[in-house]
Amino acid sequence: MVTEQALPGVLDGIRVVEFAQNAAIPHCGRLLAGLGADVVKVEPPDGDAMRRLAALADMESRAYALINPGKRSIAIDLGSEDARTVIDALFAWADVALVAFKLPDLARYGIEWEHARTINPRLVHLTHTALGPGGPDAEFGGYDVLVQGRSGVGFVMNRSGATAPQPTRPAVNDFGSGFSAAFAVMAGLRHRDQTGQGQRIDTSLLGTAMSLGTPLLGGFPIDDQQITELDADMAAVRAAGLGFDTQRDLYETKVQAGGGAFKLYFRHYQTSDGLISLAGLSPGLFDKFHAATGINRPQSGDTTDPAFQAVVAEAEQTFTQRTTAEWLTILRQAGYPCGPYNMPHEALRDPHAIENGYVVELEHPVFGSYRATGMPFQMEKSSATVSGPSPSFAAHTRQVLDEVGLDDDLVAGLIASGAVIDRALD
Repeated sequence: MVTEQALPGVLDGIRVVEFAQNAAIPHCGRLLAGLGADVVKVEPPDGDAMRRLAALADMESRAYALINPGKRSIAIDLGSEDARTVIDALFAWADVALVAFKLPDLARYGIEWEHARTINPRLVHLTHTALGPGGPDAEFGGYDVLVQGRSGVGFVMNRSGATAPQPTRPAVNDFGSGFSAAFAVMAGLRHRDQTGQGQRIDTSLLGTAMSLGTPLLGGFPIDDQQITELDADMAAVRAAGLGFDTQRDLYETKVQAGGGAFKLYFRHYQTSDGLISLAGLSPGLFDKFHAATGINRPQSGDTTDPAFQAVVAEAEQTFTQRTTAEWLTILRQAGYPCGPYNMPHEALRDPHAIENGYVVELEHPVFGSYRATGMPFQMEKSSATVSGPSPSFAAHTRQVLDEVGLDDDLVAGLIASGAVIDRALD
C-alpha cells in the first residue's frame, strides 16, 4: 500500500462550503477534501438523501459514507428567513462554494452567485445543474439516468433490457461531474491567484455526459448519408416492436467504426471459472491474440459475415476451456493486455488496487471499520488522501458557526428556532 507521509495538501487552508446532495457535487467535495480542503457540507434538516438510501443506522448509509469522507456536516433549513444570516456568513468565510440546485431555487434560498459575489467577490462559486445554465430546459432538474439517455452515450453504454435499456451503474455522469467540477474549481482558484477575483463556474450532468462521449459524438458531412440510412432503418426496427438489443446491434453495424475488434479482441470473455477482460486494438496485438489462443483469424472485420461470427463463437468456446488465472498467464506471456473481471467486492480485495492506495480503510463512529475507494492519483510532494470517514449528521454545526464568526447567543437562537440543527457528538 502507498504510505502517506505527513505532507501538506495543495488545498490546505482552502475553505469549501458544499450546498449539495446525492452524488455529483458531493464527489467533487470529496476530491477537494482529499487534497486538503476544509469541506463543510450543508445538509437539510432531514439530511442528505443519501443518508436514507439503504440505511444501516439512523441517518447513516453505505452510500453516504462512501461519497462523503473527510468532510464536516452542518444542517440548515434553507427555507427559513433566519438561515440567510448563516448562508451569508458561510459565503464570507469560504473560498469556494459548491451549489447543486435547480436554477429557480438559487435566488429563492439566497445561494446564487449574484448574491454571493456581493458578500465575497473573491469567492469561486460553482453552480451545478442537470442540463446546463442555458437553453429551453435549463430550469428542469434531473439525475444521471436522464442524461444517459439525452446525451446519446447511454445508447452505447446502457445494459441490455428486454424492450428498453437498463441504466448504467455506477452513475458515471454523476461521478464524472465530480471530477469535472473539481477540475473547474482548481481552475477558478488559479484565476483568483492571478487576478484576485472570484467567478461563477457552471457545470452540468449533460455537459459531463457529452464530454465523456467525445469518441462517439461528432458530426461530419461524410457521415450524413450513413446517418440518414440509420435513421430510416432504426425507424423500421422500432415500428416492428423489436427490442433494444436489436436496435443497438443495428447502430453498431451501421456506425461503430472498428466493430470487429470490439466483438473479438476488445471485450470480456467467460472462462471456466469466471470472466476475463481483453484489450487489444492494433494489428500487432491481434497477431499476439491468435498466436496465444490458437483461435482462427477472421478473413474480414465485417461483423455481419457468418464467417466472422463463427470465429467469435470459436473464441467464446475456447475461453471456457481454461480458468481465468490460466488465461491471464498465457496472454500476459504473449504480451496481450488482459486483466481479471472483478465483482465490486472482489475489487476491494484486489492486492494491486490496495498496494496503490485505490482502496483505503476508514473508521466510522457508528458502524466501525469500512473500506472505500481512495484518491485516484498520488503526488510526490503533496498529500492526496482520504483523510477520514464521512461525518455524522449535523455534528459540526455549532463548531462551524463559531468559526464563521456568529456569536453564541445568535447561534443558540438559530438552533432554538430550527433554522439550524446541531447534533454535536459528545
